[in-house]
Parts: sequence; structure tokens; C-alpha cells
Amino acid sequence: MKYSSKLIAVISLLFVSVFASSFLDKQNYIDSNSSEKKDTIALPLVLIKPKTILEIADSICNEAGVPYGLIFEIGKNESNWTFIKNSNGGSDFGDLQVIDQTFWYWYKHLNLKGGKTRKNYLKVGIYYLKYLHKKYGTWKKARFAYGRGHWREPNTWTRLEKKFMRKIDFSKYDMP
Repeated sequence: MKYSSKLIAVISLLFVSVFASSFLDKQNYIDSNSSEKKDTIALPLVLIKPKTILEIADSICNEAGVPYGLIFEIGKNESNWTFIKNSNGGSDFGDLQVIDQTFWYWYKHLNLKGGKTRKNYLKVGIYYLKYLHKKYGTWKKARFAYGRGHWREPNTWTRLEKKFMRKIDFSKYDMP
């Protein structure tokens, strides 16, 4: 009885070691600098997880020098970070709701490729906002112009304009 249980244990260990070594995927190859064969163990393939749209936006913001927090808030306000067409009949599209005319102007200006992709819409929106910031001097004015075409004093804003401007704390982006 003792002999058979030891035999079963040895056979089990042998089976497990053969089974485990089959996963090592040993390969023989010839080193380009010598003719001798070397044993190597292939490393497992590591899948790289694609970046999320927010990670892509953050990368573009860093590249452009635009505050990511502001872009995040604009995307939340404009589309809730969904790559959509305007449901009110306008031509704006994407996470940051860029109109066609603006998209194509900046697409050419930035030498983008690939057409109307989500990443291209983000890049256009972010660089357009950067341009407006240079033009108007504050992120608050740039944000308003981004949504309405040009800066107007707050006493001329509609209820809707006041609503979308109230959603962002510009003191985080515009220093007094």
C-alpha cells in the first residue's frame, strides 16, 4: 500500500512537471553572431490596453498646454463625454461638440490625417480652445467664445449661456 501511494505521488509529480514545462514554449534559435544553438524561453505576450478617451484628451492637453480639468468639464457639459452629433440640428459633433467649419479649418491647420475620428475632434477642440485663450486672455472668455463664437459680456448672456458657464469654476484656471 505504501509502495503504491508513493508510486502514484511520483507519477503525479512527473505528470505535473511535464505538463508545466509544456507551457514554457522553449524554442531553438541560432544567434546571428554565432552558429551555436541556444535555448530560450519565449515570454508571454502582453496585451497593451488601449487608452481611454479621457487619457487621450489628457495627452493632447499636455501637448497643447491646455488645462485638462477645463477640457474635462467642457466635455462633461457639451456631450457628457460621448462622441455624438448635436441633437438640436446643429453641425457640431464629438465629445467637445466642434462644428464642421471649425473642424475642417483646424484639421487642415494641424495637418491631421484620417478624417472625422474621435481623436481628431478632440485635438481640434483642444487646440481651438487654446487659440481662443490666446485671443481673449482668459479661459473663461475662451470657453464662452468656444460655445458661442465670440466673447460677450455676461450682462448679454442668455439663460442657457449663464447655465453652461456656471458649471465651471474658472478660478481653478484663470489666476487673478
